[in-house]
Amino acid sequence: MTRRLRPAALAALLACASPPAPTAPAPPPSSRAADDALLVEKARAFREAIVARHLASEGFLLYAVDLNLIGDQLERGDYPALGDTPTFTGLLAAAHCSRADVETGAGRAEALADADRALAGLEALERVTGRRGLLARGMQRSPPPASSQPDNRWFPGAPGYEAFVWRGDVSRDQYANGLLPALAACRVHFPERTRALAVDAAELLFETDMRLVDPDGRVTKYGDVGPSAGLGFNAIAKLTGYAVFALAAEADPDPLFAARRDELRDRERVVATSTTSNVRVLGLTSYSNELQAWNLYRVLVPLARRTHDPALPDLEYGLQRSWLRVRDDGNPYFTLLYCQLEPGSCEPGSLEAARELLVRFPLEKRRLAPSPALAALPRAWLPSRKFDAQARDPVPIELRPAESFEWKSSPYRLDAPTQPDVEYTGVDYLAAYWLYRGLVSGAADR
Repeated sequence: MTRRLRPAALAALLACASPPAPTAPAPPPSSRAADDALLVEKARAFREAIVARHLASEGFLLYAVDLNLIGDQLERGDYPALGDTPTFTGLLAAAHCSRADVETGAGRAEALADADRALAGLEALERVTGRRGLLARGMQRSPPPASSQPDNRWFPGAPGYEAFVWRGDVSRDQYANGLLPALAACRVHFPERTRALAVDAAELLFETDMRLVDPDGRVTKYGDVGPSAGLGFNAIAKLTGYAVFALAAEADPDPLFAARRDELRDRERVVATSTTSNVRVLGLTSYSNELQAWNLYRVLVPLARRTHDPALPDLEYGLQRSWLRVRDDGNPYFTLLYCQLEPGSCEPGSLEAARELLVRFPLEKRRLAPSPALAALPRAWLPSRKFDAQARDPVPIELRPAESFEWKSSPYRLDAPTQPDVEYTGVDYLAAYWLYRGLVSGAADR
C-alpha cells in the first residue's frame, strides 16, 4: 500500500471498527480528590516495596522474589534466576523518567535518582557479558544457581565482573520492551548514557548481521531482528532492529547509523511491511506480543516525528491497526500510550476509564489463591491460546490473578499458579500511572 493511500485506509479502518468501548463518567469532585490521593499513595507504596526488596545492588529489578529468601539473596548477591531482567529494568527506568517529566522539587529529584539507578542496572546487564550491546537476561554471584532450568545458558562474567555469572539466550523482547523504552523516555534526562546504550546496541547489530549471538556462537532463540526475521513476516522483530538504528542515528553523529536506518526503511522496507504487528485468529492473541508492539510504537512514532522520518505514515498506520485490536480490552497502558501518541484520536472518556482502573488496581502483588468471585463470571466459548478457560469479558482488575506485568497478560484470564510466598512488583502500575499523570498535566497546561 503506497503512503498516499494511508490516510484513506486509516479512515476506512476506523469507520469499520466496532463502536468505542464504554468509558467511565467523571466522578464528583469530592470522590476525585480521594481517588487522586489513593493513586499517589499507591505509587509511593509500590516504589517503596521495589526499593526495599526488589532491587539488586547493581540497579536491576528483581521482578519476582520469594519473600522467605529475598533478604538473604540480596545480602549475598545470589539473586533469583530470572529470565526477563532487562525488560523490567528498562520499564522501571522509563517509569521513573516519566515521573521526572511530571514532578518538580524533591519528587523530581527522587525520580531522577531512581532512574539513574535503573539505567545503571541496564549498563551492568550489558557490561557483564563483555560484548557491547549484548544484554544478559540476568546476573548474579558465581556459581550459577542450582535451581536454574537445565536448558538455561550461563556464562562467566567479563573482566571487571569476574565474581558474576550471567544468563544468556537474550531475546528481542528484552530490547523492545526494556532497553528501547528506557532510552526513549530517559533521553532528555540522561543524554550521554542513553546515547551510549543506543550506539552499543547498533554496533552489536552491525557486527552480527542483526542477530543476538551468545559467546558460544549460537544465535539466541528469539534473537533475529533483521529484515528476514520470521521469513520476513515478523513485524515486531523487524521494528525492533529498525528502532535500534533510528535511536542511534538521532543520538550520535556517525553517519553509518543513519545510513543503515535508511537502508532498512527504503531498500529492505522493514517498516512498510510491518504494519500488522500482531495478528488475532478467532479472537486469540499473544498479549506479550501486544506489549512489544505498543512499546515499539511508543519509541518509534515520536522519534519519527522528531526526525521527520519518511517511515512515519507506515508507523501511524500500524499504530491505528494495533489500537483497533486492543481498545475493547480496557488496557490502560495501551490506552494511555495511544492518547499520548494520537491525542486527536483519543476517545472522550478514555483517560477517565484508565484512571478508574488504576484506582481499583490492587496493591497486593503476591500469587494468592484466586478469588471465588471468578467462578461466577461468564465463560467464553473458546479457550485461551494455551487452552485455559477464559472469561467472556475483561475480568475486573481487582479479581485478576497477580502477574509480573499486568499489561502483558490476558485481561480475560481466570487461572494462575498459587504461590503465596512469591511477590511481583508494581512496575506495571507505575508505568501506567506516570503516563496518566503526564497526559493530565499536559491537558491542564493547555
